[in-house]
Amino acid sequence: MPQCFASAFAILALVTITMGALLAPNGARADNLIDHRLSKDTGGIYQLQDAVPITLALLTAGCALWEGTENRLGKTCWEGGESGAASLVISEGLQLLTRRESPASTSEPGHWFKGSKGSFPSYHVSLTTGVVTPFILQYAHDEPWIAALAILPVYEMVARVKAREHWQTDVIAGAALGLTIGAYEYHRNSPFIFSVLPGGGFVGFQKSF
Repeated sequence: MPQCFASAFAILALVTITMGALLAPNGARADNLIDHRLSKDTGGIYQLQDAVPITLALLTAGCALWEGTENRLGKTCWEGGESGAASLVISEGLQLLTRRESPASTSEPGHWFKGSKGSFPSYHVSLTTGVVTPFILQYAHDEPWIAALAILPVYEMVARVKAREHWQTDVIAGAALGLTIGAYEYHRNSPFIFSVLPGGGFVGFQKSF
């Protein structure tokens, strides 16, 4: 297994274990150890659940445009942006396809193919994970503290379940999707945008100042 994918799966394992510990049910039935509805909580720190992926997307896009494609940071920003965008589009498509009812609508996690749009997987989590994964894989070897970015997907996973917008398997699937796309984007080492930009690159706005 390539080193980047081994690192990616290690990140996913950490995220999943942490999320499971935070959201473990009290006295859960043996036949429902993963998906269960929690008491709704959108206050306090959980109010930031929409702001986190939006802020990440804006910062990554700004970094990509500012740095361009000619240095390590700029290339990673383009990778993170592409990965986040692809994760968002795919997760939205899967929600329309699977049409799983969210915990806000039912206490039964097995209600699939109902309504117009479902909760599986979480696009908040997939977008967040897709953006941070290339940065972790690119820089964690040199700067181990970068791995702390994994806290952001964990936060989104917990917050979305607490808000009753998603089941636990929705957010785990979102993390897996974002992680897979982010690891692939990092591994191919050449963002798709490079192939469509004139000359195969973009200088970046910083060179104009």
